[in-house]
Amino acid sequence: MRGASSTGRTRDAVIIGAGHNGLVCAAYLAAAGLRVTVLERRALAGGAAVTEEFHPGFRNSVAAYTVSLLNPRVIADLKLAQYGLRIIERRMANFLPTADGRYLQVGPGRTQTEVARFSARDAVRLEAYSRRLEAIADVLRALVLQAPPNVSQGTWREALPELLSTVRLGARLRRLDLPLRRELLALVAGSAGDYLDGWFESDPIKAVYGFDGVVGHYASPYAAGTAYVLLHHAFGEVNGRKGTWGHALGGMGAITAAMARCCCARGVELRLSSPVREVLLEGGRAVGVRTEAGATIRARRYGRG
Repeated sequence: MRGASSTGRTRDAVIIGAGHNGLVCAAYLAAAGLRVTVLERRALAGGAAVTEEFHPGFRNSVAAYTVSLLNPRVIADLKLAQYGLRIIERRMANFLPTADGRYLQVGPGRTQTEVARFSARDAVRLEAYSRRLEAIADVLRALVLQAPPNVSQGTWREALPELLSTVRLGARLRRLDLPLRRELLALVAGSAGDYLDGWFESDPIKAVYGFDGVVGHYASPYAAGTAYVLLHHAFGEVNGRKGTWGHALGGMGAITAAMARCCCARGVELRLSSPVREVLLEGGRAVGVRTEAGATIRARRYGRG
């Protein structure tokens, strides 16, 4: 890792921000043989996935706090376990105290029994709910690493491969039967509250699952689009176990620390305490940056502004 200033340099790619997305991007570019510089304004890499001392002697994940949506292919390609990452599964997914002094625990091997204390009907429906959500999540897992089709630019000849990509996407979705396709549409466009109301009658189970539809944003569980957020939180995995959430030993900063080690091993120049003052544009394209320290770094691989 370097923090020294330089002027007039040219790299293959310059990435602004050493959060987990920037580090993953840098690692893949470096693996492809490109010379990459990552500029981070803070003295610590990691962005929202960091572990920091919030009180003398006490360290904690200060923003992102649990892991499931870190794709297993990224973990494997960056060899994050080799660079120190270890994730353990959560023994309990959620705990909900209720106003009448009872509580609901959600986790492997216990959810159905716990829900039965509030509603026998809901306990019976849990298996079908999980099975249908998992079938839809499997389709999304297959699509999540694919670039979405883009037919908005270029000539029809340039757009043809993108149109074919759209056809292949449609073929994947046709693997779902018609009821599941309708359910996918409801999950993409509807609300978590309406979706859960269609499955369950007891408030505790709807509250626990509804949390996955609102966590990370400020919408009501009955706001359109929150059903997809619920689905999004269902298609992750930890250590090969689908739908599971876990904790990185050492906090979320352990994830980005492993990513930074991978980047450095691949020759990425990671410059901390290097805020960017200006993105340089030429002909509508980003061609480099100027840092607060006055250094200019140009990139051969341009990005459209």
